[in-house]
Amino acid sequence: MPLRATFLTLAVVMTLTRIGHFGSVVSLPDASLAVFLLGGLWLGHWGLFAAFMALAFGIDLGLARTATEAGWCLTPAYWGLVPTYALLWQTGRWLRQWPELPPARFALAGMVAVSLAFVVSNLTFWAFSGLFPDMTLAEYGQRVIGYFPPYLGSAALYLALGWIVQRVATSRRAVWG
Repeated sequence: MPLRATFLTLAVVMTLTRIGHFGSVVSLPDASLAVFLLGGLWLGHWGLFAAFMALAFGIDLGLARTATEAGWCLTPAYWGLVPTYALLWQTGRWLRQWPELPPARFALAGMVAVSLAFVVSNLTFWAFSGLFPDMTLAEYGQRVIGYFPPYLGSAALYLALGWIVQRVATSRRAVWG
């Protein structure tokens, strides 16, 4: 798929699912984590990472006007999404070295990256949001650990779909030249 079509497809997926994350008509799990990893894998360029960051911020800013949950996330800790998403983007760039990567290794790399992203985003939210002045890190960890399975699960779903798309695209190129 050409670069522009890949970028636009990932942008549409992130937009539809990120908006749905806050209760719109489309109610799919948020694909942002997978979009950043797949963006690093398929697009690679850091300028496009910045474009996806701007898109995510624009969506969140727009949602903050209408969805209480979205506004709650726009705190001084919002900057923590930059290293969170950069970690995923860089994992995708790293995975580019192995276009024929077996599914188990792709899944392992993706799940490790998503797990680290969970830690980074939650640590920055706890430390810099200003919402937990009297809560220890251990207490915060106990409260957010329940969010980890769906965080990992929805990312795994989209990454599996991305792996399939990559395999189909690779096999088509081999067959059709």
